Amino acid sequence: MYSFGPPNVVDITNPFIKSLQGKYFMGETDQLQPTDSNRVWAALVNPSHSGVNLYFDMYVISNLSHDPLVSQICFCNGLPARGMMSHEVSATNLTFHPRPTPCVRVQFGSELDPTTFAAVPVSTRVIPGYSSLPSEKAGRWIFGPGQSLLFTLTGPMHRSAPAVLSFGWWEEPVGRY
Repeated sequence: MYSFGPPNVVDITNPFIKSLQGKYFMGETDQLQPTDSNRVWAALVNPSHSGVNLYFDMYVISNLSHDPLVSQICFCNGLPARGMMSHEVSATNLTFHPRPTPCVRVQFGSELDPTTFAAVPVSTRVIPGYSSLPSEKAGRWIFGPGQSLLFTLTGPMHRSAPAVLSFGWWEEPVGRY
């Protein structure tokens, strides 16, 4: 008749709420081919005209080779030239019709020349062979219009070490928070 158990507690994470609102997105790069002489890159780009802030939630770096990879994470105000835009991007709430479209873009490329743009390195990671390295930031990294989050990858050998990067983020109008 009486319940003396602990109170019920519900933890609704911010990404879940943003997904319900149609504001949470995921995307990934095509397969990248880093070597010791070919530094490849992937970025979440918030265009200068977007009108939104990018709240970065998570990334996964998947190393599809037996060689370890080194990744450097940078905060940028510009981007390398000659990048390609990924079309593998989607809202995570598939019940919306039409499906929401993100303002933020996933871009990637190869033969990175770090002297052609301004970047602040904030973290370096080593990704063992045949593994995935996930990391959650839960919206603590925030990028305004014209800013981007850049990941570089290099391999230890002359042969390529295939890799894919995946991202999760949400967007809010500038000035909302």
